Amino acid sequence: MAHRYFLTQINDNIATVEGDEAHHLCRVMRIKPGDEVILCDNEGFDYTAVAKDVKEKIITFDVVSKSKNLAEPNKNLTVYMALPKSDKLEFIVQKSCELGAKKLVPFISEYCVAQKSKKEDNKKARLAKISAEAAKQCGRSTPMEIGDTLTFKQLVQDLQGNDVNLFFYEHADCPLKDVDFADKTNVSVIIGSEGGFSEKECEILAQNGVKTISLGKRILRCETAAVSAVTLTMYTMGEME
Repeated sequence: MAHRYFLTQINDNIATVEGDEAHHLCRVMRIKPGDEVILCDNEGFDYTAVAKDVKEKIITFDVVSKSKNLAEPNKNLTVYMALPKSDKLEFIVQKSCELGAKKLVPFISEYCVAQKSKKEDNKKARLAKISAEAAKQCGRSTPMEIGDTLTFKQLVQDLQGNDVNLFFYEHADCPLKDVDFADKTNVSVIIGSEGGFSEKECEILAQNGVKTISLGKRILRCETAAVSAVTLTMYTMGEME
């Protein structure tokens, strides 16, 4: 199977790959004129392409065919993840992208042990790179977007743009199967960090129309809860058939 890369530009069946992708193709993959790859355009399409002119900073390809990427979901799932400790967020980003999430937005809740990094731009770039690699691995044409880290107040405001917001909480008693996703396109899941949520935060979410959903009787680690919530939501919406 041909390897997958993100193209920089395409025009009249000529595609170019620049930057880190071109460097990787030249230095690591040792691409040569005539080699075939799959190029992704970040808009839901894949292109079978043959290398034409190979340079370390820019590679030109002849496009052979274009096809709609079938791995991209029809519904847009946003994962709102309260900042966890250590490298757990990197794991959550990788798995959420593989499972088909559209966007992941970190946020700070009252009981978060981890706090917003002083090197936020570097951290976000690192997470975006992990998302891009995960997208290639799972056959998507578009990496999952990484949002800026929000405060809890900003999170509540951000939720207003979604059709359905699901708050996965250990004290909930509503099962996911009872949620109606018909005619709903923009869906979100809200996951807590190691410390969970305060009663005040839970009340605020409920007051803003957020549905409180149970993941069962067992208390899950935050990274397990995130992967479980994304998986079950995607499955229930019919995105894993």
